Amino acid sequence: MENKISICIPTYEMKGKGVEYLSYSFNILSNQTYKNFEVVISDNSKNDDIKNLCNLWSEKLKINHCFNHEKFGLSGNTNNAMKMAKGDIIKILYQDDFLLNDSSLEAQLIHFVGNNNYWSVTACAHTKDGINIYNPHYPKYNEDIHYGQNTISCPSVLMFKNKDIIEFDENITWMMDVDYYKRLYDKFGLPSICNYITVVNREHSNQTSSGVNSNIKNTELEYIKNKYK
Repeated sequence: MENKISICIPTYEMKGKGVEYLSYSFNILSNQTYKNFEVVISDNSKNDDIKNLCNLWSEKLKINHCFNHEKFGLSGNTNNAMKMAKGDIIKILYQDDFLLNDSSLEAQLIHFVGNNNYWSVTACAHTKDGINIYNPHYPKYNEDIHYGQNTISCPSVLMFKNKDIIEFDENITWMMDVDYYKRLYDKFGLPSICNYITVVNREHSNQTSSGVNSNIKNTELEYIKNKYK
């Protein structure tokens, strides 16, 4: 199993929490049982804090850090990270989320290569403090997912082939994940489902979804309806 994985992490300051969350994730990544991966950092930050953190970890992790001052926002920054990926497989991992344990990457990869699907999604859980894990979620696809019925979870559960890449729609933020799942399904069919929990989603006041008000939600929903009518 020699597949090289590119773990794509779009980053920014996250109101002072970016370095803390990313450092927590780096520690878990450095202990993974599967070692053939690079960490791709697309950095929207206006300071060098995340760059300096990457330099600190450069002896333990193969990190490709690049400032991104052209494509801001979660969709654009994720797209830029994917363009930098050199691995056979892309694994999205947002900077506030993290892998559950030392064998998480290997577990998702074994499931991925054992199926013929272009993309795979894994089960996840949630945390508020990085220690206590709760609310396990087991993903599935549904035909109305692009209208906001997100039965998969955030893109941190995603793994897919680094071939014929679909980019995230940079016109949307709140619904960028469900729109992406819809387009992956339309082009490549259903994902394989890994029902082992390998990812933990961190819930906190600075996460992207917490800053989305009802006007943005209504605007994006209308955009999606027009996009797929």
